[in-house]
Amino acid sequence: MLRLLWHHAVRQWARSAALLTGMLVAVSSFVVLTATTESSKLTVTGTIAKSRGPYDILVRPGKAVQELERSAGLIRPNSLTDIYGGITFDQVGAVRRTPGVEVAAPFAALGHESDTSVTLIDLAKLVPRGTRATFELDRVWKYDGGLSTVRQERRAVFITPHRLEARRGPTVTRPSAGGADFESAQTNRYFEVLPSGRRREVCKGGVRVEEHTTQLVNVVTCLSWAGVTDLEPLSGDGKFGPQTLVYTGFPTTRLVAGVDPEAESRLFGLDTAVTEGDYLSPKAPTPVTSRPADDPASAVQVLRSDRAARDLELSVTLTRRGEDRPVTRKRFEAGSLKPRQRVGKVDELGGLLFRPTSPVAYDRTDGGTLRPRTVERPEHDETVLPLDGQDTWFRRLMPLGQNRPWGSPLPKVVGTFDPQQLPEYDAASRLPLGTYGEPALSGADTRSRALLDGRALRPASSPTAYVQQPPSALISMESVRWLADHNHLSYRQNIAPVSAIRVRVAGVTGADEVSRERVRVAAEEIRERTGLHVDIVLGSSPVAQQVVLPAGENGRPELRLTEWWSKKNVATQIIKASDTKSLVLLTLVLVVCTLFVANAAAASVRTRRAELGLLTAVGWRPRHLFTVVLGELLLLGAVAGVLGTGTAWAAGRALDIDVPPGRALLAVPVALAVAVVSGAVPAWSAARARPVSALRSAATTGRRTRMFAGVTGMALAGAVRARGRSLLGAAAVATAAAATLLLVAATATFRGTLAGSVLGETISVQVRTTDLAAVATMVLLSTVAVGDVMYLGVQDRAAEFALLRAVGWDERVTTRLVLLEGALIGFVGSLTGTLLGTVAALWLAPTGGGTELVVPALSVIAAGTALSALASLVPVLLRRRRSTARLLAEEGV
Repeated sequence: MLRLLWHHAVRQWARSAALLTGMLVAVSSFVVLTATTESSKLTVTGTIAKSRGPYDILVRPGKAVQELERSAGLIRPNSLTDIYGGITFDQVGAVRRTPGVEVAAPFAALGHESDTSVTLIDLAKLVPRGTRATFELDRVWKYDGGLSTVRQERRAVFITPHRLEARRGPTVTRPSAGGADFESAQTNRYFEVLPSGRRREVCKGGVRVEEHTTQLVNVVTCLSWAGVTDLEPLSGDGKFGPQTLVYTGFPTTRLVAGVDPEAESRLFGLDTAVTEGDYLSPKAPTPVTSRPADDPASAVQVLRSDRAARDLELSVTLTRRGEDRPVTRKRFEAGSLKPRQRVGKVDELGGLLFRPTSPVAYDRTDGGTLRPRTVERPEHDETVLPLDGQDTWFRRLMPLGQNRPWGSPLPKVVGTFDPQQLPEYDAASRLPLGTYGEPALSGADTRSRALLDGRALRPASSPTAYVQQPPSALISMESVRWLADHNHLSYRQNIAPVSAIRVRVAGVTGADEVSRERVRVAAEEIRERTGLHVDIVLGSSPVAQQVVLPAGENGRPELRLTEWWSKKNVATQIIKASDTKSLVLLTLVLVVCTLFVANAAAASVRTRRAELGLLTAVGWRPRHLFTVVLGELLLLGAVAGVLGTGTAWAAGRALDIDVPPGRALLAVPVALAVAVVSGAVPAWSAARARPVSALRSAATTGRRTRMFAGVTGMALAGAVRARGRSLLGAAAVATAAAATLLLVAATATFRGTLAGSVLGETISVQVRTTDLAAVATMVLLSTVAVGDVMYLGVQDRAAEFALLRAVGWDERVTTRLVLLEGALIGFVGSLTGTLLGTVAALWLAPTGGGTELVVPALSVIAAGTALSALASLVPVLLRRRRSTARLLAEEGV
C-alpha cells in the first residue's frame, strides 16, 4: 500500500507539491511564531472593591516602594509626597502613548518652601495715645492638638510719644544657619528726641539670636507715636510715620508640587475648585521685567491652597511692665494668617527654594501595629523651620539643590483653590494614595482619645514631623521642566523630576471583570514601555492601621493612633507567560491551512472516482479506501513536518528567535494533525464510493442547476454548483478577514488594545508583531485556498470553457467569468468574516460606538474580494496554455 501511496503522490506531483508547500508554510510559521508569544506578563490576583477612584493605575519609580508595601501591601496616606523624582519626561510621554490610557497625570513633589508670615498687635488700639511705657511680650506655641508646647523667651517692647532717631550700631557676627561659617548683621541704635532737643539712647540691649530659630532680633523693640527718622537711610529721606505695630514672625512651610493643569482638571476637576483668581496655566516661567540686567529673575505661576493643613497655634500676651493684668491676649492659627503673597503679584522678596525630605521608616510588631522610627536632628540646618521643627524628627531634610546665581525663580500666585471641593474628600470614594487629602489620625484607645480631647491629630507645619501635609502650592509641569533645566532642584530631580504618574484607563466603568482586564492590559504595556513600578489601584480600599507615635520633646506623650492607610487588595506580579490571543491567531493559521488541504483532498477524491470505483469492484473494502486517501495526506504531512522542523530552526537562527530543538520538532505532530483533520471527511467520502456511480461520467453526476443569464449569472451558477468547494474557500477567507479586522480595529481605531467579555470569559486583544505575522500568513493561505478552489473549478469545467470558446466567445469574457466567480467567493467570505470581526471588536471595544469600524470593515471586504479575484488569474493563465481541440477531445465532446 505504501508503494501505491507514493506512486499516486508522484503521479500528481504538482498537487502534492502545492499541498506540501501549504502545510510547510503553516506548520513552520506556527512553530516559529509560538516561540515569540512568550513574554513578560503582569498577572493580577486578589479581590477588587466595588468603588473606583479618579485613577486606576499608579506608576512610580522602583525605589519608591517601601518595605511595608512589599510585605503587607500597605501604603501610608499622602505617600506620593515622599517621592522626590525618579521619572523622566520621556517616560511620561511613553505612558501617555500607551494604548488604552485615557488620562496620564504626572505629579512631581518638589519639596517644602519656607513661608514666614507675621502677626500684628497695634498698641494704638490698646493704650492711650502718647503713652510712654515698656511692655513684656510673651509667646506660646502649641501643636499636636495642644499636647506640645514651646515658650519663647520674653521680649520687651518700648513706646514713646517722642520721635526716634535710628543710627547704625556695631556689626555683629553669628554662626550661619548651617553652622559652617559666620554671617555679619548690621544693628541699629535708637535715640529718643526730647522736647528740649536733647537726645537720649533707649532700647539698649543690642540683638540676640531668637531661640528655636536662626533669626537675629532686638532685645527691645522700639516704637514711637511720633515716628522714626533713619539718619543713614539706604533710600529716600529716611522719615517714617508713627510706629505702633508689634510684629511677631510666624514661620511655616508649604509643600510645593508640579502637576499638569489639563490632566489634573480631567482627573480631579481641579479647575472647578478655584476660589480666587485664575486656574494654573501650563506656560513656562516668564522673565520679570522689573529686575535689573545683572540680577535677572523669572516668575513661576503658583496655584495656592486657601486652606492651610497645618496644626500650629501661637498665643501672644502683652503686659505692661510692673503690672499683672495683660493689656491684650491674642491667638493666631496657621490657617488664619493672611498670606504674604498676594494673588496676581510677583513676590520679589522671596525666591522659590525647595527642601525635600526622606520617607518615614517603621517597625512592625507581631500584632501588626506600626511604630515610626525617629531620626537624629542635626545641630544646625540652613532651613528656617517652624517651631515644631525643633521637636522629634521622623524625616530627614535632604540636601538643597545647587541653584544657579542667574534667573532666580520668583513665585507669582495666580489663584487659590479649595481642596475640600475635590472629589477625593467624598468619604464614599476615599482615594487610595490620595493627592490633596489631609490625613487625620484619631485616638485608637481611651487614653489617647482623652489626651486629644476627641479631636484628630492633624498635619504639623514642619516637614520633619510625622503627619505629613498635602501639597498646598502647585506649579505647572513646564515650570518643573524649567526649574530642572536651570538646576534649581536636587541632583536627582534635575535629571528625572517626576515623582509618580496617575493613570485613568479608557472604558473602565467599575470593578467588573472587563474593566479589570482593560486595566491589567494597560498596566502591563506601561511597565513594558517604561520599566517603572506599576500598581493597579482600582479597587484598593482604606484600612484602619494602628500607629504608636513616640513621645515628643515638648510635652506630647506617647499616643496610640488610628491612621487610614491604603490596602492593595489587588496584587500584581510579573511572570513569563504565553499570549493566549496570539496562540489563538496562530491556531487559526492552521485552520486556514486545514481548509486548503481539505479542499485539495476532496478534489483528489472527485478526480479519482473511476479508480476508487474500480478498486471497490475488485474487492477493496471501505476501510482500505479510507486508508489510501488519508494515508496520502499523512505521507505529505510527515514530509512537511520533517521539512518544517528544519525550516523553523533555520528561521529562528536567521531572525534571532529562540527556537529550541524540542519546539522545532513540534512541526511533525502539528503537520500530521492537520493532515488527519483535513483528510478525514474526503477519506470517509471515498470509503462510501459505489462501483456503478463511481464509474459513471462526472459530467452526468452533478445536480441540475438553475440557468442564469449573462456572465455574472454564470459565475454565480458555477459557485453554487460547486458549493462545497466554494464554502471551503469562503470559510478560509472569512477566517482571515475576521482576524484582520480585529487587529486593524485594535491598532488603528482603539489604540492597540481591545478587552471585553465573551461567554462569561474576560479576554483582551493587544496587538504584537507576532499577531501581525500570523494574520499575514492567514491572508496568504486563504488567497492560495481561493486560487486552488478556482483551479479545480476551471479544471472540472474545461470542456465547458472550450465549447464557449469554440462557439465564438471572446477570451476576455471567459476570463471575466472566472474572475467574477473568484471575487464572489472572496466577497462572501470577507463579508462573513468582517461581520464576525465587527461583532467581536464592538464587544471588546472600550466605547460603545461602532462608526469607527465602518472604514476598516469596508477596506477588509474590498481587499478580500480583490485578492480572491487576483488568485483566480492563475487558473485562467494555466487554462490558456491548452488548446480548445485538446480540451474537447479529452472530454469526448
